[in-house]
Amino acid sequence: MEDIERLLEHEDVEVRKKTVEGLKGRSPDEAVPLLLKAIEDKSWRIRKTGADLLIAEYPMNRYLHGLLQLLYKGDNAGARNTAIEVFVHLGKKATTFLMSAFETPNRDVRKFIIDILGEIRDRDALPLLLESLHDEDDNVRASAVEYLGNLAEPAVVDGLIGILRSGDVWTAFPAADALGRIGDRRAVPALIEALSIKALREPALKSLGRLSVVETLEHVFPFLMDKSKAVQEEAVKAVEMFYRNGIAAEIISEALYRLCGPEGITVLISNAWSKKRDVRSSAILLLGLAQDEGALGPLLDLSAEDDLIDEVKGALIFIGGRRPEYLVPLFDTDSPQKKRFVAEVASLVAAPLYYPIFERELGSSDGHVRAISAAGLANIGDERAIEPLKKLLTDPYQDVQEAVVKALGKLGRGLKVEEFVGYLKDKNRFLRRNAALILGRISEQVAVPALGFALKDEDIFVRSAVVEALASIGTAESVRYLMFALTDEDPGIRMSAALSLGFLGGEGVYDSLSLLMEDASDNVRAAAARSLGIMGDRRGLGDLVRLLRDDNGLVVTAAIEAIGKIGGEEAKEALIGMLLTSDREIRRTAIRTLSSFDGIEDAIFPYLRDPDWATRVSAIETAAAKMTDRVKAEIESLFDQEDDPIVRRVIEECLHVP
Repeated sequence: MEDIERLLEHEDVEVRKKTVEGLKGRSPDEAVPLLLKAIEDKSWRIRKTGADLLIAEYPMNRYLHGLLQLLYKGDNAGARNTAIEVFVHLGKKATTFLMSAFETPNRDVRKFIIDILGEIRDRDALPLLLESLHDEDDNVRASAVEYLGNLAEPAVVDGLIGILRSGDVWTAFPAADALGRIGDRRAVPALIEALSIKALREPALKSLGRLSVVETLEHVFPFLMDKSKAVQEEAVKAVEMFYRNGIAAEIISEALYRLCGPEGITVLISNAWSKKRDVRSSAILLLGLAQDEGALGPLLDLSAEDDLIDEVKGALIFIGGRRPEYLVPLFDTDSPQKKRFVAEVASLVAAPLYYPIFERELGSSDGHVRAISAAGLANIGDERAIEPLKKLLTDPYQDVQEAVVKALGKLGRGLKVEEFVGYLKDKNRFLRRNAALILGRISEQVAVPALGFALKDEDIFVRSAVVEALASIGTAESVRYLMFALTDEDPGIRMSAALSLGFLGGEGVYDSLSLLMEDASDNVRAAAARSLGIMGDRRGLGDLVRLLRDDNGLVVTAAIEAIGKIGGEEAKEALIGMLLTSDREIRRTAIRTLSSFDGIEDAIFPYLRDPDWATRVSAIETAAAKMTDRVKAEIESLFDQEDDPIVRRVIEECLHVP
């Protein structure tokens, strides 16, 4: 035994770890004292190994007292924290022992015991937690209050209410917070009383917000006008909680005007410019609920704040949804940013009232406004918009054209298909391209032959749009035309068609993609490889393995990922063979792709110590994807050897190191 004790003091952590592991199977009299000693080790690995062995191998009555003594190690936080973790792991089995151990003059140990019992959440500990509310130490009392709140046990509500009314602010503060988390409405009267005590207003408001009893709005709203900025902000957040918890906007709005008057809007606007993100967000939401015309201008000013733009948009959409006429005057602004923002809000509200405005704004000098107005007309769904929208299919700005294509796609039922098929032969290439895109968006099958003929268009962008349209329609006839597009002179067209065919599949698709393995374009070969992976057709495995010898790294990477998707033993062996490549990026891709295969440890382990840190990260994550005991032991052995902080962090995440 003396030899073992000396080895536990050895400077090499691996020696100490093996010594601890060697204690497995020894009698409790021999092993338990040494394992408790191991928990005092400076290395996290040794402490964890000792704790795990203690829990797994020995009855707890043999080590509970020794474990308790570790809580008294004020100069060894590692030992103390490990002991706490073991107690928490033991759970309710340790409750009785901990309750008896609470009778100690050491206030720190009493607090640790409360913390452990709080984490265990054993209701058998309730008497002790309630008794400790009267402990002489402030921290013990405060911890007990906090954990009683976590128990969410109605039986403790009366005790917490008593503390809240005791006048002891140190414990009343967490008691007010705990009562809100428990959610028992018996606490409401005490929380309302607490509002009269300046130091308790913030937690009381927060808890009243959590409880959201509609009658208490009478008591919460006046604090919106409080002189204390902190209290005012808590009131704003509390009212927001009422809304989040289901209190109707109309009730909140009525209470705001009745209890605060017009000044309430001024206060909310002021808080909307607070330095605190959560307060600003709450104030903006309440301005929306208030539906006050006086708040529209300030909200529009706030739309310039990038981090709040979604909240402001939500508030104005709420107002517009109930009072669409309020948004109409906002279009009269000289600010391009505000004009675009108002148009976007109105397009989402999509009230029929806005139709003439959007139709007018299709002629705006601002391309963004034209595009947003097109979307707004589509959202309203009025087919009168088709004619004015068609005029923008050849707009100078592509963004506008794209918006119009989407809009007309939405209004598809009102379109005359033969008219758009006719556009495919128009002299204007923008009209030909956009007509093809629209026919694809409305999945118009009768247009497929015309689209197939358009694959011979002289303009690359038109042919590209045709490929997109045929892919969207996705019929067997479309697939035949897409296979024809694989012979296009432009590599971009061939690549786009190849990728589309991977998702569509169908008769003859594999043979067509296989021919692209010899394509002169790197991008086309890579696209064909990806499509074979998407299809999962095992006939493609031979083609993909041959691509692993390609000169282009992009093609090789695409082939590796595709092989991984097809799977199987032959695929695994091909990927393991790629680990020998000298190209680091390709090697890392092969390692990552192997994560979905079984039985890869022997192939991956050498790369856990690769000179390249990124390769080590890939190898660790791949190995940890299927964490066997062998993989865990191998990764643990890296912990004390790894110097790179990024790799260490990955190891810690895989091992769940706290």
